Amino acid sequence: MRGPRTVQVAVRHVLGDAGRPRTRTVTWAARDFRLVRPAEGRDRVELECPVCSAALVAEVRDHARTRRVRLTWGTVFLLALALFAASLAYAVHEGGRTLPAGQSPPLLLPISVAVAAVTLIVTPVAWVIARNHIGVTLVDARGHRIVPVRR
Repeated sequence: MRGPRTVQVAVRHVLGDAGRPRTRTVTWAARDFRLVRPAEGRDRVELECPVCSAALVAEVRDHARTRRVRLTWGTVFLLALALFAASLAYAVHEGGRTLPAGQSPPLLLPISVAVAAVTLIVTPVAWVIARNHIGVTLVDARGHRIVPVRR
């Protein structure tokens, strides 16, 4: 099998979530785990929370699927970025022209503005998903979170 056979993750237990005006403070305790990826498909493993000793079930996907998901979201990011640039350039180009009296702007102008607005949201979301996808998810979180360990 090619690719890494293990993945290192941290299980976080949320200790407090204080929302104040203009700020939000989340405190948590974490413990690192090294999980073995299956050769194919997905496996369920049981992890223990470092604070409350709750049994948490995590689903670990194989390396090939994890890589495919990351590449797919990376491709979505690049396509959304290109579409954003093209639609914004078209909107600026067509929107800046002066039209003769009585002539309406082209139909593609509001469409390109709408596409630029949608891709303005899709682009960073796709980038974050592509960057943070590790192929491990918690089945029942109950105040816990699983995150990749980056060193």
